[in-house]
Amino acid sequence: MHKINTATFDLNLLTVFLVLWETRSVTRASDRLAVSQPAVSHALRRLRDAMGDELFVNAKGGLVPTPRGEALIDPVREALGKINFALTEQDTFIPSLAQRQFNIAAGDLVEFSILPQLVEQIGKLAPGIMIRIAPIPDGPLANEQLESGALDAIIGARSFRGTGVINETLAQISVATLIWKRENLGKRRFPLPLYVKRPHVVIRTADRQGTIVDQTLAERGLQRQIGAVVQNFMTMPMVAARTGYICNVPSSMAETFADLFDLSVHEPPIAFPPTPMFISWHKRFDGDAAHVWMLEQIRSAVATV
Repeated sequence: MHKINTATFDLNLLTVFLVLWETRSVTRASDRLAVSQPAVSHALRRLRDAMGDELFVNAKGGLVPTPRGEALIDPVREALGKINFALTEQDTFIPSLAQRQFNIAAGDLVEFSILPQLVEQIGKLAPGIMIRIAPIPDGPLANEQLESGALDAIIGARSFRGTGVINETLAQISVATLIWKRENLGKRRFPLPLYVKRPHVVIRTADRQGTIVDQTLAERGLQRQIGAVVQNFMTMPMVAARTGYICNVPSSMAETFADLFDLSVHEPPIAFPPTPMFISWHKRFDGDAAHVWMLEQIRSAVATV
């Protein structure tokens, strides 16, 4: 059996083989390939040497394939078709026909406030695409998963440093303050004395300096009381509704929580700086039309919320 070194084999020869098969003529093949006839003849000689077979022989009607040539045509046509598809897939991405899963790491804030809009949006435009939400990994692992493609994007309150990792600010998140509606606080702005006196239910954070709320209060020599620490945003208004504790939630979610748990919505007693929300991905996927489309859908969902 004739052995071929596929590592050094010139794939352009397969294109010449396919065109010769279809035209059965060196002259017509050269016209289709836009190269000279000697170039086609030279390519055919190289192909014959590599395959250890004539592949085509001259006959009255033109070039006729040998049995080896006939055995090669279907695999060669299929292989070239797959290569062509792989190289042009980015240009032919059609959301309505796509079958794909996107893996996005995010916290519960994103799941509650953004994911419903995103899923509804994508469901209408691309019903074959599924969104899978995963926990946000730690820094080094996050970079690895973004680079490998295990994660398509990370959405959260922090950016990630790493070679090739791109961070974009999606939004600036401001907070609103919730408390029992039975308190009958007539003012839109929450009273500062009550804010520092009444216990708060807060979200767990890994930031040793505390949240932007605690930092801003500390700058004024103030400190709030913490009555409970929970792991997700949904739990805070539930606890507040049972205890009368104060909670701060993203402004975009405040009215929904207030309606669900019979709470009243107020501006914080101090203007707390907004917290940025980032989306992070790896630049190696910037040429993937499906990935670019997915990022645009996320931006659109965030803008709508």
